[in-house]
Amino acid sequence: MSTSPFAADPSTSRLLAEDYCLTFEGNHLIVEHVPYVTPAMVVAYGRLALPVVISGELVQDESGDHRIWFIGEQPCDSLGNALPGPSPEAHAITPELVANFMISSKPKGTQVFADTYEKVASYVRVLSHPAKTLDPTVTATPGAGWSEVPDDLPFVYPDTGTARAGLAAMNAVFRGLRIGIIGLGGTGSYILDQVAKTWVDAIELFDGDTFDNHNAFRSPGAADIVDLQSRPNKAEYFARQYAHMHTGITAHATHVTADNLEELTGCTHVFMAAADADEKPEILSWLRARGIPAVEVGMGIRDEGGHLSGLLTVVNHSPAGDEQSTSTASVGANEYDRNIQVADLNSLNAMLAVISWKKDLGYYASPQPINETIYKVFTGTIRNGIGNAAVDADEAAA
Repeated sequence: MSTSPFAADPSTSRLLAEDYCLTFEGNHLIVEHVPYVTPAMVVAYGRLALPVVISGELVQDESGDHRIWFIGEQPCDSLGNALPGPSPEAHAITPELVANFMISSKPKGTQVFADTYEKVASYVRVLSHPAKTLDPTVTATPGAGWSEVPDDLPFVYPDTGTARAGLAAMNAVFRGLRIGIIGLGGTGSYILDQVAKTWVDAIELFDGDTFDNHNAFRSPGAADIVDLQSRPNKAEYFARQYAHMHTGITAHATHVTADNLEELTGCTHVFMAAADADEKPEILSWLRARGIPAVEVGMGIRDEGGHLSGLLTVVNHSPAGDEQSTSTASVGANEYDRNIQVADLNSLNAMLAVISWKKDLGYYASPQPINETIYKVFTGTIRNGIGNAAVDADEAAA
């Protein structure tokens, strides 16, 4: 995490010391978790937004008067009557976040508040007093503290969503990771789409094929016809596309085989979305020997009497796991190029793989390590377990 220049500000420090939950977005100090009463006389939590400027280590109120903005429904008293201060007024904080109300309530005996602390605390009292009347247990000071997004993230533009959700500490688990993605076809490209939205330091893309029309119809986004006409390499094409958002993406215009495994050197995690079935055991063995976890995907979709059915599989290969763990090739991934591919199933296969990876990192909760995930198209069921991902031919065809 970066060192926050705002924690040294007296008002902000006092708010934090009193367990207010603060974030900083779009040049606004956001006060989270503010209890208030809705027109339906229901206690809810909204957010106060104060435009500020930073002067040295001081957080200065940019409005210069008694106004503050509120994100939520119309604040009311305990009987459901609108409070006299708030009035409907749209106020843009970021392109994605807009406040609904402006609140104007002059402090007694003066036209302005003494400092930012007094202003925030005063408006929190105005909004939360009716809520406490209905529910004495509500609080505007949950003790969540400060949530600030680091300024050295591997992105072209700021990650404002993380600050809004207060996930900065959790997202730090992705820092320092170098992710390898083998294969940028239907499933691999969706894996990239998700990984590129995390804080991983670097993403290495491996694919020796060209990006053609059929790839465009099973990949995220909308390819330009000019790109299709030039038949770019897949890895290079997707590296250019996602460089608009994430830095540190490197394209390797080659297939990963037993002869060039050194290309994976430096990767901390690898997604195997395409590899010749005969090459997979050697690739997995090479990764295991170097302590590099791998998530392997496979998809076997067939026409069964005019209806599509089959399986999506994800196998989580841990370096400490069973050396003989079976790859997804055993459920038909060796016929991948001949199998039917549909974008929604490609996407689902990728999402299951990314969730598996995040669970392995501890980002998502899990009761125990999961080595395999199988989605059965026919029943719509997802099976998670520990062990061998192989299924019999009858189950694969169902």
